[in-house]
Amino acid sequence: RRIMTRATCYKIEQFKNCILVTLRGNWTMATNIEYLAVMAEEINKRKGRPFHLIVDMRSWQIPTAKTFTQMKAAIKIDRSNQVSELWLEDEDTKANHIAEKFFAETKFTLSRTKSITDFIEQCAQKADDNVVQYIKIWLTHN
Repeated sequence: RRIMTRATCYKIEQFKNCILVTLRGNWTMATNIEYLAVMAEEINKRKGRPFHLIVDMRSWQIPTAKTFTQMKAAIKIDRSNQVSELWLEDEDTKANHIAEKFFAETKFTLSRTKSITDFIEQCAQKADDNVVQYIKIWLTHN
């Protein structure tokens, strides 16, 4: 199931033991709040089953640290069943303020890469071949 909203600023899709997220464009406070609400719903649908969060954030214009802090306070997401998170970034990604604030207290380590090859290799360590093949197709459509 694929969710596309806010003129495709984000897409969230569940596939087997992964939640695949595409982040694009320039976000407003409204976009971020909507995204977090939808993400919380998707995580709740997992009903306690473990999952990996796989994120393609190439060309995402990330809110500033000050704006992001104000936006993020409104919605709390339960990550207790999350096993890992992997970000595919590009040269313009400036997300250290997000990584520092929201991954300091998680039981998993955030992985970040700008290499599609490395991204696929890391996915292969987390998921079976069917999922990795699906992720390769998903990346070509992003």
